[in-house]
Amino acid sequence: MTPQSALQSQYPLSPKKYLKKMISSLGALYALLGVGIIVDIVAILITSDAHNSDAKIVLWVILIAAVALLLVSTFLYSWYIKTYIKRYYYDGEEHFITIKKGVFAPAEIHVQWQKIQDVYVDQDILDRIMGLYDVHIASATVASGIEAHIDGVDERAAEGLKKFFLGKISGTGAKMGEEMPLNSEQKEAVRPVEKVSKINLSEEISSKKYPLLGKWIGISAFTRILGSFVYTAFFAFAIVGRSRNLDIDYNLAIIIWLIASAVFSIGSLISLFLWKKNYTFEFTPENIYFKQGVISLSEKHMPYSSIQDVTVVQGVIERFFGLGKVKIENAAQAMIMGGRRGNTPVFNGVLIQGLSIEDANKITNLLKETVLGRGGSKYGL
Repeated sequence: MTPQSALQSQYPLSPKKYLKKMISSLGALYALLGVGIIVDIVAILITSDAHNSDAKIVLWVILIAAVALLLVSTFLYSWYIKTYIKRYYYDGEEHFITIKKGVFAPAEIHVQWQKIQDVYVDQDILDRIMGLYDVHIASATVASGIEAHIDGVDERAAEGLKKFFLGKISGTGAKMGEEMPLNSEQKEAVRPVEKVSKINLSEEISSKKYPLLGKWIGISAFTRILGSFVYTAFFAFAIVGRSRNLDIDYNLAIIIWLIASAVFSIGSLISLFLWKKNYTFEFTPENIYFKQGVISLSEKHMPYSSIQDVTVVQGVIERFFGLGKVKIENAAQAMIMGGRRGNTPVFNGVLIQGLSIEDANKITNLLKETVLGRGGSKYGL
């Protein structure tokens, strides 16, 4: 077992991480084998011994093999997850953070505090059900976007890790000892870096002062409803096109299309409502706080020192209605894994939406003057 660091002892992985890993990795296998076992048992019960003895033997062999596969896969993966958690290691040292994880092909990453572009906390569906959180840090490298995260901590640990990382980045330090006394060696491990100045904004910039405009919400709702009808229409025509030789009741097909479109529209509107409820941003003196998501939530803290570009973005419809977005980018790289083209980079900055073009330009100019202007060097730029 890898010895724990002071940071890891203070903010450990949750015991629920083991269960979450088991469910997320073996859930589909359990479901598939479970259905197969139930079907096989039913087939055995309804098979006559007198006339189908050979078939019954085959069914028993399949049942035993399925149960054996289920037990063996559970045992092996359980061992793997326990070993993975035992070897999981993270530490906040004087100049960088270290994260080590893996069993057969362990990975170890070190990221300097001054190179961190943002810190964010997110949850997937299982995390929300089980009360778990993943704490991510990101630099300009692809490796940090993939490896530099501590996943499977409870709410207290997630909040503590987030504050610790942000304190290291801003140079204000992290007061871990408020929750658990540390010895001299542990205090040395969490010594703060050189302090960086905070910024003083001339006015409040937050989702409270700049909420999503009603016409933006209306346009978003309309495009979602329209998209639901269009997508289901394409699907319906594709089915009809492949079934020209069949006797199709087109009136019934239209009714089914309308019902499917209505269901998709309602789902899209519910998704928009949940996203709107979770959408939050605030420009604090230390960083930009940004939260969004529907079922899976993401909470980001972007230090001003990491900002690379600030842009006002308008689509065709937004230009027509006088709307705009503020796109704030840093050098952090988030990756979508897999695909025929390998890993694909995706936008990993902050996107403030639903603004009038006047407010979008106002926020952009304020950031340019305060962060990207001549005084930017004292903020680490």
